[in-house]
Amino acid sequence: MFLARPVKSFWRMYSEILSSAKPTKTVLLLFSGLIIGWLIYVPIHELLHAAGCVLGGGDVSRLEIQPVYGGAFLSRIFSFVVAESDYAGRLSGFDTHGSDLTYGLTVYFPFLLSLFAFFCLELAVRKKSAFAFGFFLPCAFAPLISLTGDFLELGSILAFQLWPGPSDIHRLLISDDLFRLIKEMCSGEPGMPFTPDNIIFIILSFLIGTALAWGTILLSDGIRELGFRQVTKPFLK
Repeated sequence: MFLARPVKSFWRMYSEILSSAKPTKTVLLLFSGLIIGWLIYVPIHELLHAAGCVLGGGDVSRLEIQPVYGGAFLSRIFSFVVAESDYAGRLSGFDTHGSDLTYGLTVYFPFLLSLFAFFCLELAVRKKSAFAFGFFLPCAFAPLISLTGDFLELGSILAFQLWPGPSDIHRLLISDDLFRLIKEMCSGEPGMPFTPDNIIFIILSFLIGTALAWGTILLSDGIRELGFRQVTKPFLK
């Protein structure tokens, strides 16, 4: 089935990388790559949010990155970075000047990296590098990790465009944290009533975001296949 192709591709690559004659060493290298890849990917991801906003014509005033992900170091380079956050990182201060197109670009821009992640995983397998395979895993599966975060927000932006007669209340429902949003609604946050209309809006946002996330992974797998069939294969013989 077409929609399941990334699952089959990943399982094949994962099985191949673990088929080493030294499985213990392979697993250690894979997890080492995964940890280092995550530590490096997080700040890059957050900085790309900021870059997407600026490229779209917006302004960035505050990007939160925890110190463990290099927030203190990056704050010395970028004036808008602060080394504190309730999340690993979060773009909490930005202005799209009323443009939802800029807003969408801001949210999605880091996931352009994910489009090439399956290609990198395949290359790691061909080179028999468990470390590299682990290193690219965070980027490859960032869309799925972000289902209740960035892709919920992206889905909310699109749902707002599709919703008949969207109101200021629906604008408040555009969120990058599903669990925080539900908590605010349950606690009676002003302007965010727990009504059937709002619940349907959130469900629609989540479904749209999920479709976009899986679409990104499908494209990534397609780029992997196309790349190795048309470009890389002759050089790997």
